[in-house]
Amino acid sequence: MMKTLFVLLLCLFLMAPAAFGKEAFGGVGIDGVPRADGTIVVRQLVAGGPAHLAGIKAGDVITQVDGTPTQGSDFKFIVERRLRGRAGTPVLILVRRPGNPKTLSFNLVRRQLKVGGAGKKVNQKGE
Repeated sequence: MMKTLFVLLLCLFLMAPAAFGKEAFGGVGIDGVPRADGTIVVRQLVAGGPAHLAGIKAGDVITQVDGTPTQGSDFKFIVERRLRGRAGTPVLILVRRPGNPKTLSFNLVRRQLKVGGAGKKVNQKGE
């Protein structure tokens, strides 16, 4: 009896994430590349993603994410711990746009994104 109960509890514990769903993971739809100074250049955007809809463009330079400067920071840390996060949570991104002397501010909300074969990306030419 105890052995059966133990096996049942073990199965329930192992299957719980599948049964209740994992915490929704989200992003803003930016594909960026690090520069030597640590800032991040937007290479392309997920079409229809939060960053694309807000007006961030390929070629923009990300200078700050949620109060953390990108200059001198670890690229992987900025992407994994600042740009990505729980879907539905806000993130503030500051960018410099070539030809514009002002820093642009974007308040985005992370969401689950579908990329790959079905997800279209927008590159520097807007294609």
